[in-house]
Amino acid sequence: MNQDTQEKVFVESFSEYGDAIFRFCMVKVSNVELAEDMTQEVFTRYWQYLREGKEMTNTRSFLYTIANNMAKDWYKKKKADSLDEKMEAGDIPKDKNANPEEIAEYQEVLDTISDMEVKDKEVLLLKHVEGLAPKDIAGILEESANSISVRLNRATKRLQQKLHI
Repeated sequence: MNQDTQEKVFVESFSEYGDAIFRFCMVKVSNVELAEDMTQEVFTRYWQYLREGKEMTNTRSFLYTIANNMAKDWYKKKKADSLDEKMEAGDIPKDKNANPEEIAEYQEVLDTISDMEVKDKEVLLLKHVEGLAPKDIAGILEESANSISVRLNRATKRLQQKLHI
């Protein structure tokens, strides 16, 4: 792949996945500046991968895997602030087109998810916030698609119980 093609692939990938990777990082670290830095680092690593001429079959999965690994490394180095504190401080961007009722419902679900166990939280956020399929989540978390489907099913039931649905 020549440099022009590499640049085109990179720009298209950033355009398609940049916001989603930022949201994923934001949910993982609950800090806007850190999430922006992590997103930048994810795409820096992706660019290096492209420059080395390596082929990949699933760019989306590759980017999420880098972001997930970076978040794991960050948690190992520093204890995270709670998602609730950041939401109360207004650090989580809200859709300015949504009505207040939708924002409140969304925030209630996020609050409830943030209080759940880490194993439930990560699959629910990847599925329902990022819209990933169980197969893609399995690749990111390095588990089988079947085990991810089971985890999703159980976590969804626990979430529904907590929300009294």
